[in-house]
Amino acid sequence: MYKESRKMPKSAEDSKKRMSGEQRKAQIVTVAMQLFAEEGFKGTTTREIARRAGISEAVIFKHFSKKEDLYNAIIDQCCNDGGGESRLLKLLKQKQGREVFSEVAMFLITEHQNDSTFLKLLTYSALEKHTLSDIFIKTKAMELIEFLVSHIKSLMDEGVFRKADHELAARAFLGMVLHFNIAQELYGLKKTFKRQNSDVVDTFVDIFFDGMKRR
Repeated sequence: MYKESRKMPKSAEDSKKRMSGEQRKAQIVTVAMQLFAEEGFKGTTTREIARRAGISEAVIFKHFSKKEDLYNAIIDQCCNDGGGESRLLKLLKQKQGREVFSEVAMFLITEHQNDSTFLKLLTYSALEKHTLSDIFIKTKAMELIEFLVSHIKSLMDEGVFRKADHELAARAFLGMVLHFNIAQELYGLKKTFKRQNSDVVDTFVDIFFDGMKRR
């Protein structure tokens, strides 16, 4: 029989009992993200995730029977609302013209500025040839690119933009924004380069529109 001193504190036991299945699942996702961002995917095990979460590995496998399930849950938590819809695409539904590009740039810049964890995860995943970045590219990244491609094509058809490769144009705009995020948040350029987000967004959109507008 265990001695009283070796038992789990009552408050910890109560906390464990109070956590619902969805709460536990969200906790595992959050802890996994933190560890992946710190150690990379190759350097992180389910044992470490379980230890930091204060649970057994069996609990992780109960919620995520396959590793892909955990990666999908990470992407869902970072990119979607409670109903599984992309938070960014939801914001773009009522936007037109320049507003679309401004919304995309502002959303991506502020998201990674407020928490660069997901940006680090995608970088680690790409460098380590890991599954998470593949899943993200095939789902959320392509979803956004396809939206921008369609919007750019519409602006070309309306005569606002000159005729060009609309798929390449969409990637060019995203390239400006994503390179800025990576340079600021991962390379550390924000220590020496500071601008208001609104000024950054306006400048990027101006550059893109000036280059694309019909002469």
